[in-house]
Amino acid sequence: MKLIPMFVITAALVAPVAMAQTEPAPGTEPMTPTTEPVHVWNPEWWGNHFQYCATAPNKYSAHEGTFDLFASYVAREEKISHLFQTDIRDGVWGGGVGGNYFFTRELGIGADVNMPHDGGNLINNVNGSLIARFPIEPTGLAPYVFGGGGRTTDRVWDWTGHAGVGLEYRMNPITGIFVDGRYVWGDKTSDSVLFRTGFRFAF
Repeated sequence: MKLIPMFVITAALVAPVAMAQTEPAPGTEPMTPTTEPVHVWNPEWWGNHFQYCATAPNKYSAHEGTFDLFASYVAREEKISHLFQTDIRDGVWGGGVGGNYFFTRELGIGADVNMPHDGGNLINNVNGSLIARFPIEPTGLAPYVFGGGGRTTDRVWDWTGHAGVGLEYRMNPITGIFVDGRYVWGDKTSDSVLFRTGFRFAF
């Protein structure tokens, strides 16, 4: 059964690249690649998400908002010193949404909610983070680190803290894919690791 979510995640990562490389059908005009950030109310924002643009000088910008849509995997951890000794195969798949705002190209804040398929509440936890990213232009890659705190809402209400690392790839200034992982410390509950992968839409 775990092959199904793995297939969905793989397809989500591969589909944008495949679409970007697909030749337009005969008699149709290809979309004009987005070369600079555009607002969500601009028609180009809706039409150019999966167009690869190698000519955009900067795929990341200051004063940028992003919306995340992701799949997730959560596994319990005994403690951080046993991070690489714990078997994480008994984790739980799920998904979630998030939002970020970058004051500069490198520094921003973010919030996300995770909804694991564990039989509990719809929303398992709510988190806030401070994010530092390091765009590598013109590759479209941007490693990032983040940390912050949150609140669990499932079974036991508990305060948490977290720290993690990730990598984002932008095909153009408005669409990216990302993968990241974080270690979560609980005040009253056990620790855990949370992995995410999905789409990131800038506006």
